Amino acid sequence: MIKHNLKIFSQNVRKNKTLIDIILEIQTNVLDIIFIQEPPRFLLKCIPSYTDPKGDLYYGTPNHLDWSLFIQNDSYIENYPRVATYINKHLSKIRFSLRKNLINHCDINIINFHNGQDVNFIINIYSDSNQTALQVLCNNTRNIRNTVVMTGNFNIRDSDWDPNV
Repeated sequence: MIKHNLKIFSQNVRKNKTLIDIILEIQTNVLDIIFIQEPPRFLLKCIPSYTDPKGDLYYGTPNHLDWSLFIQNDSYIENYPRVATYINKHLSKIRFSLRKNLINHCDINIINFHNGQDVNFIINIYSDSNQTALQVLCNNTRNIRNTVVMTGNFNIRDSDWDPNV
């Protein structure tokens, strides 16, 4: 059974590597799940290549020993994911897993876990100004009925907080 008092944090870090490093380090003993929107991508290393003697460039997202990173394939600079989810390793017995087979979109992370007999989902979303990810999500709601938490950066403007809309 999953804990009832999960501590969850959601932040758009605007590709700031220093900010995400600080969050991961400082919140290790405080938070259980961190949802990040617009994670930074940076060159991690060159990997051996059959076609380029200098190697292929490999890009990645910051990681930390105390956190498990869940992100769509992040090694390619094209279609780089705009969501990353970190789950504290003290929850590793729950066995969270990224479910690309339900919705395979670079701006949606669907992660499942078992809670007794049920399969539940947590979802991290970054939706651009055209609400692309939200449209994909709306067209696939039947796949994710047992959603416990859905959060992210939805980029939905509303006249309640922006009178110019």
